[in-house]
Amino acid sequence: MAAHPDRLRILGLCAHADLTVCELAEILGVCRERVARHVRLLARADFLCCNEQPPWRSYHLNAGSNDGGLVQLLVDLLPHRDGYHKQDLQRLEAVRDTRPKGTACLIVK
Repeated sequence: MAAHPDRLRILGLCAHADLTVCELAEILGVCRERVARHVRLLARADFLCCNEQPPWRSYHLNAGSNDGGLVQLLVDLLPHRDGYHKQDLQRLEAVRDTRPKGTACLIVK
């Protein structure tokens, strides 16, 4: 389920913050539709949890699931010195710094 590189990157980012599909798409440099599909699959597999606070949904790791240990293990095994992971975390900080309060985003169903 998590073997796709974009899904691993999403898990790595959601381990650090609650993120919307729009924010993930911006950080990853991938279209929202593709990110939404990956997020739906990860949520259905119980790897991600949805925080449904209006006006948008954000996602974070589901550490309380039956597979919570597996999810954390996957995140721990990410190559933290990898250029993609470093760049993703830098972009995450930039998104956090510029995140306007109350901004609506794509809702994933």
